[in-house]
Amino acid sequence: MDELGRYRGALLGLAVGDALGAPVAGLKDGHIVQLYGRIKGFVDAAQAWKDRPRRWRQSGLYTEDTQHALALSDTLVKCRGLKRAYFTELLLDLARAETGLPLGAHRGASDDLRATIVALQNGTPPDQAGRPSAGIGPMARVAPIGLYYAGKGEALLGAAIEQGLATHRDPRALVMAAVMARAVELSVSGAWDRARPAGKADDLLDAAAVAERLVEKEYIHLVPVACMDRFGMALSGLRLLPRLFDLPGEKMAFNQIVAEANRQFPGHKITEPGQGFVMAAGLSALFIALGAPDFEDGVLQAVHLGKDTAGMAAIAGAILGARLAESAIPGPWREKLVNAEQVGLRGEALLQKTWEGLAIKDLVKMETALTSQEERERQALVQKLEQSGELKPPAPKKAKQQAPAAPPFMPSALDRKKKRQKTKREKAPWKK
Repeated sequence: MDELGRYRGALLGLAVGDALGAPVAGLKDGHIVQLYGRIKGFVDAAQAWKDRPRRWRQSGLYTEDTQHALALSDTLVKCRGLKRAYFTELLLDLARAETGLPLGAHRGASDDLRATIVALQNGTPPDQAGRPSAGIGPMARVAPIGLYYAGKGEALLGAAIEQGLATHRDPRALVMAAVMARAVELSVSGAWDRARPAGKADDLLDAAAVAERLVEKEYIHLVPVACMDRFGMALSGLRLLPRLFDLPGEKMAFNQIVAEANRQFPGHKITEPGQGFVMAAGLSALFIALGAPDFEDGVLQAVHLGKDTAGMAAIAGAILGARLAESAIPGPWREKLVNAEQVGLRGEALLQKTWEGLAIKDLVKMETALTSQEERERQALVQKLEQSGELKPPAPKKAKQQAPAAPPFMPSALDRKKKRQKTKREKAPWKK
């Protein structure tokens, strides 16, 4: 077994998937095909965001999912295990970096991360700063836990939950992060080399059951009251996973994922499997990763699913990279990945559990330089489009005019009767 290749492959696979999905993140699957046809590598984001160039992303550069995975790697090696306070401080250091951007060196930051950083900066205790959200951030960055704690049983699941609590406090996000860490562990150890997809899904069901108990037993005091009724939902949703591989087509499988996600009390209706709810995009990414025949096919399938393309491709890339090793990642992708050397070195550090002999750069300085460079290129693109007339400068905001006060209105007896007899609206099916 090429152990070093698998450890490097897990982090490089995560970063490559993230970078491949970043330029089209937020777009629907049909729109991606309309713009680029079948994506085969890194694409120019300017084509997708001509009207909104401030959403442009540098080709080959990863986003917050990989940044946080690298921060997690540095935490594990330097602290000889997970220290959530150190990891949280690294996230804050990235936010404090001088790049001229609101969130410092963070790239492509989610709403959950923004809210967490603001809460921390305003003095909210770290145990309470995480959002009551079931986003896929903890799941997308957790691969280093699966590598560092490989073979450590419940300690692996506990560490995966702990790192998730830094930004998310919904039990579904925490359990799915633990499941993802187990998937990386089983991939890198070789346990899944000959396993069938449904068998892999059964392994993850076992991990989810243990993780649910851990969250309820050890971390229930950190779960907001609003999320208390979410316990058991991740395990319930994952029970669908083994059955998906018996369906006659992938389209039917993704339809089943959407239906299950809508039964999981999402914040809004789920219409696509790639939407950034952990029981939609997270479950979709696992389904893709467990069934993909090779690295390229799996990662590109995640990208073409649309919506949270970077997060899903990062999850699929980490699992497939850990199972198939670095050599399975197409050479052109590795060569065009920005900062590939430092990403791969951190995979080595997780295997050796030390930085000794490795030329690892300071994370905050490294990411500050990369974010600043991307922002300079973005500003140059915006200026070029404005000068050519393809993009109009933002119009100055008009002062809001106060509406005149409405005259007093007294409803008639007939109006009052109609109001009392108003027909009760039915809930939307996905809310039932």
